[in-house]
Amino acid sequence: MSKKLLANIFTDGVVLQRDMPIKIWGKVEPGLGVTIKFEQEMEETTADKEGKWEVTLPARPVGGPYQLTVSSEGKTQEVHDILMGDVWICSGQSNMELPMIRTRRMFEAYNKTANNPNIRKYHVPMNFDFQRVQDDIPEASWIKVEPGQTEKFTATGFFFANKLYEETGVPIGLILSALGGTPIESWMSRAALSDDPKSLSEADQCCEVGYMEKRTIAGQTASDHWYEQLNKFDRGIHEKWYEEDVDDHDWKPTDLTVPWDEVTDLRASGSIWFRKEIEVSEELANQSADLILGCIVDADEVYVNGRKIGATGYRYPPRDYPVPHLKVGKNIIAIRVIAVHGMGAFVFDKAHHLLFADETKISLSTGWTYKRALSCQPLTEGPPFFQNVPTGNYQGMIAPLHNLSIKGVIWYQGESNAGHPEGYHHKFKNMITDWRQSWQQGDFPFLFVQLANWGPKGPLMHWELLRDEQTKALELPHTRMVVTYDVGEHNDLHPLNKKAVGERLAQEALSLAYGKDIVSTGPTLTSIQKSGNQLSLSFETSGSDLTLKKGKKVCGLSVWVDELEIPVEGTLNGTTVVIEAAYAHELTAVSYAWLDDPVDANLYNGVGLPAVPFKKEI
Repeated sequence: MSKKLLANIFTDGVVLQRDMPIKIWGKVEPGLGVTIKFEQEMEETTADKEGKWEVTLPARPVGGPYQLTVSSEGKTQEVHDILMGDVWICSGQSNMELPMIRTRRMFEAYNKTANNPNIRKYHVPMNFDFQRVQDDIPEASWIKVEPGQTEKFTATGFFFANKLYEETGVPIGLILSALGGTPIESWMSRAALSDDPKSLSEADQCCEVGYMEKRTIAGQTASDHWYEQLNKFDRGIHEKWYEEDVDDHDWKPTDLTVPWDEVTDLRASGSIWFRKEIEVSEELANQSADLILGCIVDADEVYVNGRKIGATGYRYPPRDYPVPHLKVGKNIIAIRVIAVHGMGAFVFDKAHHLLFADETKISLSTGWTYKRALSCQPLTEGPPFFQNVPTGNYQGMIAPLHNLSIKGVIWYQGESNAGHPEGYHHKFKNMITDWRQSWQQGDFPFLFVQLANWGPKGPLMHWELLRDEQTKALELPHTRMVVTYDVGEHNDLHPLNKKAVGERLAQEALSLAYGKDIVSTGPTLTSIQKSGNQLSLSFETSGSDLTLKKGKKVCGLSVWVDELEIPVEGTLNGTTVVIEAAYAHELTAVSYAWLDDPVDANLYNGVGLPAVPFKKEI
């Protein structure tokens, strides 16, 4: 029998929900007696035929640290440093998962010096399951906000918790159960997907004997073969194009700002090498430095003076490599870019420079040479992402938490459903309702993030449609949405300003979950009135004035005649926006911030929150 008697969430430093019954549970041998002692309270119970046991202790107010002791048949497990506070589930995909360490360039002080042992986090490891609903999450540890640990926190969750603690003084426990790239269906139960036979069929397929193993072996074999061939025939590796003294007189000139689709020999999959010579002064050579290269599609290896200083295997993380050995005078930087799934790229409009300890920068955007080492077919089949399959993450990473009393949920997801936004709101509402029913805590607060702005080069993605689907989930009680189209990055799916996101979530929590009388939501359209050549758009502002972030006119507006879109400007008039249109009688709809990246949208309320985007029929 395992030495553990308790469910994995109960480890040193756990935060339990204050002012609600405290459920304690675990597993031992079937039929054994279990004694549970929490401070001065003691309960006894007997494990069922599966070895499961559970007790419910009386609610406690904010407090701690406390100790929990569980014993059975001579075995004892102790849990120390328990706090009673507020527990929030943090779920969704990569923008919820994104750690503080990724934000260190923007929020260095928080990463280095934040120190608050009353804010804690448990990160649920990836654990999808299609066969059954699991009764426990994988083992991990509770960590505290302190130097060396803060960088491991979900950035959105950290800033959310930090703001809540500042305002309430209540300990905050974050349970991060999120996975990058996952669609909403993967976080839904079979019951919640009962009207979606396609999703259930995908989940059922993963239950077939040998299916997942076969797919995994085939995908890994194909991937391994692709990379083996790449490395075998890459001239740059065998001829050591990363060395300082490479003869590169026949290499072609380029800049890191050049779009690859405009250069014929940059378009194919395979590997391309880039080289640049820089001069470094004695003063700078004696300092530590970091090589900043933005995001690279798809993978890279970076060398300085012949020594490898870093590598990244996929496109999304910003490349930020420490450089330990710069010399006085000439230095050679070499980059091997691996384009795996088609054309590669240095992501446009990103910073490229050497950053020294004294904040000196040497720009690296221009003055490169390049040479293609290998062209090949793209990798079309790699290891499968079973964490994206419907029901799996719910059954392995959410359902095992249903015994735990919580304050609420914060949710950041939707990017992986943006390609097919139709019906997202139906699934989203089904998921929220199902989670609430399973937790048996009534309509607990469910706060979610509307997709941020993003506008990569290429065809429109129609993120405005997914944002609209998200807005429809507000039809459910005790839900709130934070608008973020103004704090994203047009060239990055993972914008770094998670402080704005987390603090906006906290504002909604303070209003909804803590009863604070504050303005927490941006202006929301309530009605459209047409009179002659004028349209008057009325907004709910919660007592706050409408304001403009920039300019003197409301920008980001369009009027529509069926499918024809006509950009217009508006004028503020109290809590209304007035649009003059000589053809008003022909108009069929009005929209605001109805773009992937609505850069012109400038309508806010008096506390700096952006208006909710919309497209409404007249």
